[in-house]
Amino acid sequence: MTITLENIIKRLIILEILGCNYICNKIIKKITINSKLVKNNTIFIAKKGKNIDGHFFIEEAINNGANVIVCEKKMFYIKKNITYIIVKNSEEALGIIASNFYDNPTKKINLIGIVGTNGKTTISTILHQMFNNMGEKNILISTIGIKILSNKYKSKNTTPDIIDINKYLNLSIKKGCKYAFMEVSSHGIHQKRTFGLLFKGGIFTNITHDHLDYHKSFDNYFYIKKKFFDNLPENSFSLINRDDKNCFNIVKNTSSKVYFYGLYKKSDFKAKILNNSFTKNQFFINGNKITINLIGKFNVYNILASYATSILLGKKKQYILKKLNNYSFYVKGRFEQFISYSGIRVIVDYAHNPNGLKFILETIKEIIGENKINLICVIGCGGNRDRKKRSIMGKIVYETCNISIFTSDNPRNEDPKKILMEMKNFNSELINKKPIITFINRKKAIEYAISIAKKNDIILIAGKGHENYQEIMGKLYSFNDMKIAKYFLSKKYD
Repeated sequence: MTITLENIIKRLIILEILGCNYICNKIIKKITINSKLVKNNTIFIAKKGKNIDGHFFIEEAINNGANVIVCEKKMFYIKKNITYIIVKNSEEALGIIASNFYDNPTKKINLIGIVGTNGKTTISTILHQMFNNMGEKNILISTIGIKILSNKYKSKNTTPDIIDINKYLNLSIKKGCKYAFMEVSSHGIHQKRTFGLLFKGGIFTNITHDHLDYHKSFDNYFYIKKKFFDNLPENSFSLINRDDKNCFNIVKNTSSKVYFYGLYKKSDFKAKILNNSFTKNQFFINGNKITINLIGKFNVYNILASYATSILLGKKKQYILKKLNNYSFYVKGRFEQFISYSGIRVIVDYAHNPNGLKFILETIKEIIGENKINLICVIGCGGNRDRKKRSIMGKIVYETCNISIFTSDNPRNEDPKKILMEMKNFNSELINKKPIITFINRKKAIEYAISIAKKNDIILIAGKGHENYQEIMGKLYSFNDMKIAKYFLSKKYD
């Protein structure tokens, strides 16, 4: 793209401009926060990160062709023909610059942000698939990646950086998209990766224990989530899970129009579960019967939130219900199932925090009922992440499942033996009544689970879901839970 600097810095709060101040006709072809990606006529935004301060790379950016530097500190040496724009906050400046550079796409598209501990990926994916099914072009921005119509693009974070968000929103508009469904993570909010975006609405799923390694306390974690709703404008809506105990506090200071959805308490949009099995879910939405393939009570919440969002976006109730009923949704790595010829059921799920894991296990146990079926769980906890949740998750699995197999998730730079020890560091009345089986090697853990499984047994492989890699000591190794499980199942009865 090519745009003048004058247009890029509109709405930007500037403390001072140094160096070359002829901004009217200065041409900009690229914006970046990475000095190595700079080319001629680039704006380089020097942003302070958690580990790296972009101000140290200003000279490199200029040498690579940057003609404008946006930064928070005055330079000791001002280079000729370079424009230095001093701002109070580079992260916020980046949001405004990115929106302006890509022609402010959120003014032209209905952007919905999904916020919460669990359910973000599923709701955003359901909405993406629902609106496709209704013939409405839309973009999905999620943990699993970015999808515009049938085209997929990779993303490293649940909420991508603000430059990529604006870039792909702009591209989606050019392809005729009118709607955008985006996961909004607490990291993304805190790091201002959504700054400058205009949201048509926000969905709050729930908030429970997660990411405390980053946020340090639950109060901080909650405050960051709340901040998203605090910043929603008057002409937007907030759709809130009424059954979450924080439902009122999360929208205490919002200017948006507030609506509630839920299963148990009085809500604008309410569901009632009729029947739940491993193949289908039947329930009422405001008195209308729905049958879907997504399993579990948590998915009733997800479908209900998606239905309510569609209504709030102006879609007709009967039309939505018609498109919802019996539609086969697919969310990769979320309660993804496979049944072998021998009758062993494998479930792969991304559940990587205590409540997400609890929801999955409760659903499985509820469907099993009184039937004598073994539930085997293969589970690990990520390295260099929240250590407090390890023993909590270990205890949930140990007390719920017939056989507990603790293994590696993404150990990253931590010793996996230490992670396994912390997962086992809990008190339970069942201790010594049944063993905890441990494998550092996740592949061997899955192989063992399949080797001991019998007909009708259920193996839950939790924690990684859609991920196709395992991160160990700074390297990514190809790893896919479902593919590995299918391989060992095929070998078992060769």
